[in-house]
Amino acid sequence: MKTKRFIAFLLALITVISLSSCGGKSASGSVQEAGNKLSFKSAMSYDYLKTLDGRQVTINGYLATSSPADGSFIFLMNLPYQSCPFCKPNTSQLSNTLEVYPKKDKRFDYTNQAVKVTGTLEVAPDESKAFTDTFGYEFNFKIVDAEYKILKPEELGEEYAMWSKIAESDIVNKLYEMYNYVCFVCSWNTYSVKPWTDENGEKHNGFYLWDTDAKHFLEGKDAQYHYGYEDGYFDKIIASIKAVDPDEFADLVKNVEKCKALSEKAVKELFDGNYTKKMTYIEEFDCEDYVYTLNKGDELMSEYDALYSEFANWLGSWEM
Repeated sequence: MKTKRFIAFLLALITVISLSSCGGKSASGSVQEAGNKLSFKSAMSYDYLKTLDGRQVTINGYLATSSPADGSFIFLMNLPYQSCPFCKPNTSQLSNTLEVYPKKDKRFDYTNQAVKVTGTLEVAPDESKAFTDTFGYEFNFKIVDAEYKILKPEELGEEYAMWSKIAESDIVNKLYEMYNYVCFVCSWNTYSVKPWTDENGEKHNGFYLWDTDAKHFLEGKDAQYHYGYEDGYFDKIIASIKAVDPDEFADLVKNVEKCKALSEKAVKELFDGNYTKKMTYIEEFDCEDYVYTLNKGDELMSEYDALYSEFANWLGSWEM
């Protein structure tokens, strides 16, 4: 019996030594252990994340340049050369971006190279009760007690060259800008202007956009969403995607084409007057004002959500 226990002890010791020797070194020189491989695409599923809650995970990515200068945490993305984290349009909810927090009393140094993060996955107890950071961003999960190591060129995936090519083209930023526009025309009635004080010191109540406001946001040459309202806007994006690789990004082209069709339908609903309005007390602004309801609002947003999910899945599927 003692012999069997001694053999078991040796096997366990060998296993520990093996695990310790195969871990890479992080930027701080400490040893990284193997963990459950997480991807940006799999991280889109809250149900999947819950199965890994509290467990060690690894994920590859890049640090956004807007990660806090004090190194208290980083914004990790699967796309290089990004300054700001991505958010789902008209929300503060992070999209294709995750927050990573270092070990206690440690700080992250910035690098523009691809990294492999290892840490503990922490998932919000409920999908509707997101974490919030000091910037106001919301997210359902984060990696804590983490370290990272810089990846060597041979550790990067075969698609790295193609991925770098599209990153350098700035197409993904243009696509997020496109989705900002599409979201606006599909749900302009949910957009609001916060209370403000004018140059004369007079205070004004906040309000949700009226139909005239929405049209002004589109038609004015210097208006916020005029860029998407211009003729040929979507065609230019499609041309820039095809210039990188028409075959590799054929699915992305189809996504943009569907966004074009949806935005045209939504704009027509606005200018055809297919909505109602009702004087309502708005608790957020402590005043009464007209609140608009789009006749096909649910339909438009359902189509929008499906297209955005399709795009987010495409973006998250790129692995290093």
